[in-house]
Amino acid sequence: MKQLFTLLAGSLLASSAWTQTTVTLTVDMSNEDVSADGVHVAGNFQGWDPGANMMTDNGDGTWSHTFTSDTAATYQYKFINGNAWGSDESVPGACALDGNRAVTVDGMMGNVETLACYGSCAACGQSSVLFRVDMTNEEVSPFGVHVAGTFQGWDPAATELTDPDGDMVYETLQTVDVDSTGQIVFKFINGNSWADPNELIDPACGDSTGNRVLELDSLAVNNIVLAADDIGSPYCFNSCSSCVLPLIVDLEVDATQLASISPDGLFVAGSFTGWNQTAMDDSDGDGIYTLSLEVPPGAAQFKFLNGPDGWENVPGECGADDGFGGFNRIAEFDATNASYSCCFAACPGDACVPEPPVAPITFRLNLNSEEVAEGSVPFIWGSFTGWQGGALEMSDADGDGVWEITEEISGDAQVKYKYSLGAPVGESGVDYVEETGMWFVGADSTTQDTVTFELEMCGIPNGFGGYDRTHIRSGKAEVLDVVCWNRCSDCEGSSASVTDLTVDFGVFPNPANDRIVLTGAQGNATVRVLDVQGREVLNLANAPLNGRYELNVSSLQAGAYTVVLNQGLKQGVQRVLIQ
Repeated sequence: MKQLFTLLAGSLLASSAWTQTTVTLTVDMSNEDVSADGVHVAGNFQGWDPGANMMTDNGDGTWSHTFTSDTAATYQYKFINGNAWGSDESVPGACALDGNRAVTVDGMMGNVETLACYGSCAACGQSSVLFRVDMTNEEVSPFGVHVAGTFQGWDPAATELTDPDGDMVYETLQTVDVDSTGQIVFKFINGNSWADPNELIDPACGDSTGNRVLELDSLAVNNIVLAADDIGSPYCFNSCSSCVLPLIVDLEVDATQLASISPDGLFVAGSFTGWNQTAMDDSDGDGIYTLSLEVPPGAAQFKFLNGPDGWENVPGECGADDGFGGFNRIAEFDATNASYSCCFAACPGDACVPEPPVAPITFRLNLNSEEVAEGSVPFIWGSFTGWQGGALEMSDADGDGVWEITEEISGDAQVKYKYSLGAPVGESGVDYVEETGMWFVGADSTTQDTVTFELEMCGIPNGFGGYDRTHIRSGKAEVLDVVCWNRCSDCEGSSASVTDLTVDFGVFPNPANDRIVLTGAQGNATVRVLDVQGREVLNLANAPLNGRYELNVSSLQAGAYTVVLNQGLKQGVQRVLIQ
């Protein structure tokens, strides 16, 4: 699956001599069975659309794609053997930036061309090594840091390492030939000559003459990240270990509230695993999954998964923006804080709230106000379809212009989704049209106001400049009211809600501060307040409504909430914003 990340252009300054740069990305597919859908490339230069940019077959086993850049930038990208996520390559850590390939342009280096074997760092048949050394404990020479060894003729000035992010870890990616010994012998130099300080390594991790030794597979292509330990820490200069020893961190996640647990169990993925999914253990079968692993001291971001694709929805109050419209967990690990315990999809210390049962939801979309191309059919896709790759075609059996689909939905209470005209394959805006969640109000273009799903409280930002629809499911069969294309209400202006909500009530003030008043409903009811993750934050049984009932919400943090009234089998829902 892809990982999406923002364009890293702000720190690169364009010079007065800037010229447009042509970037050509080439991948060698000689070792692959090429998909009938062709080879594609997706990246932050085109919105991470896996089907938008088919590469050109050069006829020699390589495929290329060219684009132009008008600004200094670092572009991240991946090759796809096909046209959908799931068919994308796994980029080796030796040449990966946030799990993707990367190419940098600055306007002064001229046009840029890259060539790599699919799923590898170098050309097909060649090996790569990312040499890394931590200079934290050294005063770095003004002549820089270099590496010399058998792979480059033992020249102390030929191969310089750089530290572009200023973390004192110097790196260089080198293409190497693996000889019959299967070894590379080398050492780091703090400078650029043998007169400068160079390493004298203990034989425990080197040879008898003080050199480092890297063992490679002489019969295979190697993509190696030089590391001192299992979590990928770089070697400290002149040492067999890292400069900062890793911590043993204990992770624990309670999954007893989940309606169902994947047969594959639970996983964790984060900055300390390279965002690779690592299986957790529940050998005693109590529904509480644990894992102990080495983690570098300091800040970490991560998520738990219910099965390989079941990413949890992390609450915003204990997370950091993940770039997808959601959040990653955050923690600061050190010698006094080396554990993390929580319920799945909840903050540490919060109660485990059961997921709603599996239940069908009927989605309905009114296209009578849209100009729809002949033969174009709407699709729905979202968190319950795996997004674009599992998009579902809707139908209009009675021909009234209202398209419908009913789908059994399980898992998290919050459902995120959107509609598109046409299957979401290829380039958005060309091969299909998707909702943006934004529109304008006002006749005069100079005074128009922008309205969004978020402002109308039927959606949230998706991390790509647009918005996704959201629905908090009840765990019962639901039929959502008809909504117009790219709107929160139907074409006559009624609010999007659930048609079986037979308890009618109002909420004021909205937005509110420390109290809200529920109006219009009679009798006693159970009053529940849910946050945007579907977690219950207030529950009042047998509340006497009597047409007007005041609810204290001063304990709630600012944000969007859903108020649910239950009277037997009857239910009513209203959304409210707490400031």
